[in-house]
Amino acid sequence: MSLPPEPPLEGAPLPPQAGPAESAQSALSAPSAEAAGAAGAAGAADDRHPPAGAWLAQARGALARAELGPLAREVGRVERAADGIAMVAGLPQARLDELLRFDGDRYGLALTLDADRIGAVLLDDDGSVGAGCRVSATGEVVSVPVGPALLGRVVDPLGRPLDGLPPPECAQRLPIERAAPAIVERDLVSQPLATGILLVDALFPIGLGQRELILGDRATGKTSIALDAIVNQKDSGLICIYAAVGQRAGAVERAIETVRAQGAAGRCIFVVASAAAAPGLQWIAPFAAFSMGEYFRDRGEHVLVVIDDLSQHAATHRELALLTRQPPGREAYPGDIFYLHARLLERAAKLSPALGGGSLTALPIAQTEAGDLSAYIPTNLISITDGQLVMSSELFAANQRPAVDIGLSVSRVGGKAQPAALRQVSGRLRLDYAQFQELEMFTRFGGLTDARVKARIVRGERTRALLRQPRFAALAPLSQVALLAALAAGAFDGLPVEDVGRLRARLPAWLQAHGAALPDGGPLGAEAEASLAEAVRACLRGMAQESARGTAQAAAQAATQAAAQDTAHEAAHASEASGTATATAAEPAPQRAPGSPP
Repeated sequence: MSLPPEPPLEGAPLPPQAGPAESAQSALSAPSAEAAGAAGAAGAADDRHPPAGAWLAQARGALARAELGPLAREVGRVERAADGIAMVAGLPQARLDELLRFDGDRYGLALTLDADRIGAVLLDDDGSVGAGCRVSATGEVVSVPVGPALLGRVVDPLGRPLDGLPPPECAQRLPIERAAPAIVERDLVSQPLATGILLVDALFPIGLGQRELILGDRATGKTSIALDAIVNQKDSGLICIYAAVGQRAGAVERAIETVRAQGAAGRCIFVVASAAAAPGLQWIAPFAAFSMGEYFRDRGEHVLVVIDDLSQHAATHRELALLTRQPPGREAYPGDIFYLHARLLERAAKLSPALGGGSLTALPIAQTEAGDLSAYIPTNLISITDGQLVMSSELFAANQRPAVDIGLSVSRVGGKAQPAALRQVSGRLRLDYAQFQELEMFTRFGGLTDARVKARIVRGERTRALLRQPRFAALAPLSQVALLAALAAGAFDGLPVEDVGRLRARLPAWLQAHGAALPDGGPLGAEAEASLAEAVRACLRGMAQESARGTAQAAAQAATQAAAQDTAHEAAHASEASGTATATAAEPAPQRAPGSPP
């Protein structure tokens, strides 16, 4: 029984075939004109096809290169899916944090690996993934697009647009989980990050590459400080990333509109995973924001990342851990919650000059309950970061904004990056202000008898008024140094408290008009400090003169109005008197009764 001919191998040339001339010569022994023509065609055919030996060598080479054998592919099944979690069976080779593909091009993240199943976090929780869906491992980890195309955009943690514009065209992607820079790859925190807030820049300075926690109860101004810091970078060239985790969509929209109206939104990236987003997206949002920032940091630029907030992120992690049956610990959080935030915030650093000298500064936000700083998540974040700004609900209710608690707040490394002139004039400010707060508390129980105590109270009240700063009213370093130098020189002691705010708003333009300047990076000499204090006094004198002129003008205007009113009253009286006389003259004489005497 003869077998059918095997098909040629893919990519191998066809074997030489017998031409029509050879068939004609075997059929006819006598030459003819047709045979001669067929012979010419056979020669052309030999030119088109290689010899049989060459074809055999090429065929054997193609056979050696071919990957022969069975193709193995692991496919799992979803056992159950609910609340953003899918329990998957049948993928024994899957790895932790591996990206899984579900039916319908839906993706998830392998969060837990058990002996017989995988706990996967769904990144698109739209209800399309259910029991029985097929799952396959991709062999990859979750990555996000990075690059300049993201600047000015509002995206979700996977880089998908949320602003109605086309997807950003990024040529590179980075995994969301990246190793933090090693110690030898870091440099000292030596460059300041100016927030424009006098209280922060003078008492709790922040340096490029630092991690400063913003901590406080709900509605105490935590996000406002972070947004002020972002807005103040509109002329500094820093790239800012605002990551909203579990926040209300309305609050996130207001924050974005604030930056667009007050700052340089074209150098900002907004990563949004609102409270309505899938828990998986909320979980990866801080890591995605850091990866987007590290792209610019690795190219020598400076980046500021605001995470709003890590308390919601911790709650999301606890939710996912409990749904995947991880053992709970303190406050029902899993045991790896500290490591989760530590490996995230360790990625903030100032790189060495050999690696470009870029930096990534982190301002994580966390929420407390009733001012309890000893709760699990606040204590974890305080121990991880390089300092904290503690917001006080009492100060916020007393209209002391920003409501930063001087006694509980600290910056551990930012003082090394503070400008020398600002550090010189703010050296005793924190101690003096703390003493004033204690004295003010004691003086509530009795009168003031000591002149020295009275002077401290007067100075402290002006200091408190000076540290009260409205939103989006950033102060340049020159204005900050001048105000603190004048405060230390006693220029505000005779100034009414309500006029301190007017001075703070007017001083920047005054200094610019009179050509005041700070020394380049060096300390402030005694003569320069006295000159700045005198400039503030001159500004106060100008304000007093304007107030006197305004008072005189107001008095003159009041006198003019009073004279006009008197004239109007006199005219009214004269008109009334004239009318009365006319009416009296027009009255007829009374008639006499008959028989009455004349």
